Amino acid sequence: MPLEVHTLTNLTVLSGQHFQLQECVDNGLKAIALATDEENSIRTSRWWTAMSLLYLGELDAARPHALFLRDLTEKRNTPRLYASNALTPITSSSCLEGDWIAGREYSDRGLEISPLTPMLLSPRVLLEDETGESTQGKVYLERLLEAMSGAGLYKMLASTRVPVAIAAITRITGIPDRLEIAEAAKAIVSVQSALPNGSRQARSALALVAVQRGDQAAAEEHYADLIELRGTMILTAISIDRILGLLSQTMGNLDQAAAHFEDGLAFCHRAGYRPELAWTCCDYADTLSLRDGSGDRAKSIALLDEALAISTELGMRPLMERVASRQELVQAQPSTAPAYPDGLTQREVEVLGLVAAGKSNADIAVELVISPNTVIRDVSNILAKTGSSNRTEAAGYASQNGLAE
Repeated sequence: MPLEVHTLTNLTVLSGQHFQLQECVDNGLKAIALATDEENSIRTSRWWTAMSLLYLGELDAARPHALFLRDLTEKRNTPRLYASNALTPITSSSCLEGDWIAGREYSDRGLEISPLTPMLLSPRVLLEDETGESTQGKVYLERLLEAMSGAGLYKMLASTRVPVAIAAITRITGIPDRLEIAEAAKAIVSVQSALPNGSRQARSALALVAVQRGDQAAAEEHYADLIELRGTMILTAISIDRILGLLSQTMGNLDQAAAHFEDGLAFCHRAGYRPELAWTCCDYADTLSLRDGSGDRAKSIALLDEALAISTELGMRPLMERVASRQELVQAQPSTAPAYPDGLTQREVEVLGLVAAGKSNADIAVELVISPNTVIRDVSNILAKTGSSNRTEAAGYASQNGLAE
């Protein structure tokens, strides 16, 4: 029995490190079922199971494991270093729910034991910035940077968390401070020996940097890297669905962005991750304001209302300010979107007109200042919406509906 538990525990860690979340949970639960409370393996299995469940949006399933680990920290025979790490799941779950009081309490308890624990510092940094305590957030960020400049395990763990934290802070505050440090994540991605878990965290940070810089080519690259991870969280910072929505918006594909934001809303509602839900509502509203199609203005207003209600209740001051400014703009400007047939968007009509004029994808990309891949997606959407089999039929459709240039 001990050998089987040990093997399952190792498999739990291995699958977790490779971001195979469901496999990690399955192995962890098996190890927990076979182990006894006295066996050290159960601590490791509980930790990886709890964190994987949180990344999957299974808060209720993660909670018993997080509470078990929390209670372990109060036992005299629990090693001090492990006691600090054991508080990570309960700290993370508290932050994901928006329970800032509990998040501060548990992270304080763990950081008192080990002040440079990256797994506790990264959620604490974001907690402070989410609630408008940016000065305090910088204090914890400096400690996280200190951990990264050290040696050993904490250096490795901090090196993957620092870029995500900085990129997420920039998204929260709108201030592009220290983005060059976040861009250092390129080194992690380029190292072949990097564990997939760390590599995915690094790619997420780089994706947010691409969004911040409006880098369309980089956005397309990171979108392709992250699409397989939809329906998960990266640390406690941001959902992959929201990142994919932001990347799609940067790429100019607003319909695709809206679809990802819809997935993000569903994920957050199911998981009970209210801070992330509020941010997803706000970012989705931005996309709808840009698209300005039929019904987009009304939905944008509703999303902003929901974002403001949640952020006000949770005391998320930076988001409250952002939403308030968005509401003023949306409500002051009546929709001017023309009613195009078959659900075509403004950009798709522009592309269709150029297709009808005989322009190639490359020509269209240059004229509209978008990437060739974006043109390919737009043309594909146009053919589907208009029921056309090819560009010639699409050109005929444009002529019949007065959309040809």
